[in-house]
Amino acid sequence: MKAGIIGLVGALVIGGAGGFMVGKKSTPSADNAADDEARSARRNNESSLSYSSARSAEPSDADKGKRGPRVDSAADAMSLPGQNNRLRSLMDYYAGLGPSEFKEEAEKLEELPWSERIMVGYLLFARWGEEDPTAAMAYTKTMGFTGVFVKKTVVQSWASKRPQEAADYYAANASDFRMGSMMGGRGRGGGSAASVIAMEWARQDSEGAMTWAKSLEASDQSDAMKGIFRQAATDDPARAAGMLGSITDDKARESAQNTIAREWGGKDWNATKSWIAGLPSDQQEAATAGALRGLADADAAAAAAEIGSLSEGNDPNDTMRSIARKWGRDDPKASAEWVMENGNESSQAQSIGSVMSSWASKDPVAALDFVNEQEEGKVRDSAASSFVIANQAGDIAQNIRLAETIGDEGMRRRAIGITATAWMRQDKEAAGQYLDTTEALSDKSRQRIKRFAEGGGH
Repeated sequence: MKAGIIGLVGALVIGGAGGFMVGKKSTPSADNAADDEARSARRNNESSLSYSSARSAEPSDADKGKRGPRVDSAADAMSLPGQNNRLRSLMDYYAGLGPSEFKEEAEKLEELPWSERIMVGYLLFARWGEEDPTAAMAYTKTMGFTGVFVKKTVVQSWASKRPQEAADYYAANASDFRMGSMMGGRGRGGGSAASVIAMEWARQDSEGAMTWAKSLEASDQSDAMKGIFRQAATDDPARAAGMLGSITDDKARESAQNTIAREWGGKDWNATKSWIAGLPSDQQEAATAGALRGLADADAAAAAAEIGSLSEGNDPNDTMRSIARKWGRDDPKASAEWVMENGNESSQAQSIGSVMSSWASKDPVAALDFVNEQEEGKVRDSAASSFVIANQAGDIAQNIRLAETIGDEGMRRRAIGITATAWMRQDKEAAGQYLDTTEALSDKSRQRIKRFAEGGGH
């Protein structure tokens, strides 16, 4: 097992299985105890399987070191000390399930705290999707709104082994996946179902994946191309660029270009710039923005130095914010200074909040000094709001005073509301008195914050 498994699972969970925190109430089988006993006996007499491939009956010492402690339930696994132990044990446990046992395990998810349910649920449905995807998909339809998020986890595992089957299922049930995409499932880390299938397919058969992608229409084709070219560009961006000529749809080709630009930008900035210079002039700006984001993933300071690659007259807000956020994690002071020297007031205001979130955690004194040095306006409001929200472990009185100076009413209300809620947990009387008397809030905002802080909802 790779050391980064926790981060990988976390990223996938956020992208595709966030809905596990809410679930359909199910009634456990009356035969659970007998089934558990039989299952335990079966495992004691069978060789265990790894998550992705069969293990031999006589595992090597290296294989033994990759296993977690043997458990007889997901709850047992989650009670182990150490996240790596839990993940290894869960993966081994689910690898030993028979086809008829996945449904019962899914019904037991509700017995876990929601934070554990997310991780356990992702691993369960990912494994179920490999072994019996049709049954797993059928079960997602019984899960209400939660099932919308789970479907993509299942289809990704399905496509990782049998992409043509997953593609056929998607073609017949495309509408089932639409809501997940509408709820934010098209992010870089996740992607739509079409993108996920295509990317998994490309890992096995790039030509087959391309043929399938070309058969799709509109956004499905564009998304599938993103998946294929993201995988191709990860392996060899120059080769991926050479594949663009096979795309006849203009929108899909431009989407693929931008995907290549982002992947290539983080690997070889100069080569990427040379390639972008050969693209149609009206497509160079979007590709450059993508390449800068890719460069920022590898070296945010270098990306900041190249912000001038975006032509004047084009709004660099999204690109600046992306660079500032990533640079701010390592050197928030330098990132903040760069933000204030580039862009316009709008782009600066949008970018500085990302920097301040990191700076307030690393060095709240320096971060506060920066806020106080700014003139009144959008930039200061954004910086002050982000500081207060990120500094909730700091001095409450200081946070309140700063929040009250925010000119934007919405930002001021949010900053005071979050701080007052934390204050309420420490000193309900003092916080309540403040909310009753402060002139920094309207009567409506004051009452709304009090209801929320006291646990009464919005």
